[in-house]
Amino acid sequence: MKIRLPALLAPLLVAALVAACTPEEKPAPTPRNRYGFGGTQTLPQAPAQPQPATTGTLPPLSGTDTSAGVTDSTLVTPVATPTPAPTPPPVSLPTPEISYGIPVPGKPGFVTSPHAPSAGFVDVRGFPPGTEVKDPYTGRIFLVP
Repeated sequence: MKIRLPALLAPLLVAALVAACTPEEKPAPTPRNRYGFGGTQTLPQAPAQPQPATTGTLPPLSGTDTSAGVTDSTLVTPVATPTPAPTPPPVSLPTPEISYGIPVPGKPGFVTSPHAPSAGFVDVRGFPPGTEVKDPYTGRIFLVP
């Protein structure tokens, strides 16, 4: 019984390769800007401290006369917000009278265009009466009778 050396070493070689493939910890990549160079370093931000509520009294500025009785509220004049001008009602344009197609005798579902009566028939089968249809010859609109 002859034992082949490669057949015996193959499982050991595979086990060694699997053990060598453990993930390594890589350092965090340095931030880069949009041109590919080193970016700006971001410093850790300190949490924002809540500001104490002010009561509306400010200390006087240096060099101001506080005996005159002038307060901050008298120095500030409120700005009136302008009221918007009323919008005029929408102007309704006179709609042009849309004409009806002329039914073709003996051919239900076909009409003659009122815009091009000698051009030919227009097939309006499947359109209910009163529907706007585009004339294929002139591109204008007419109504189905």
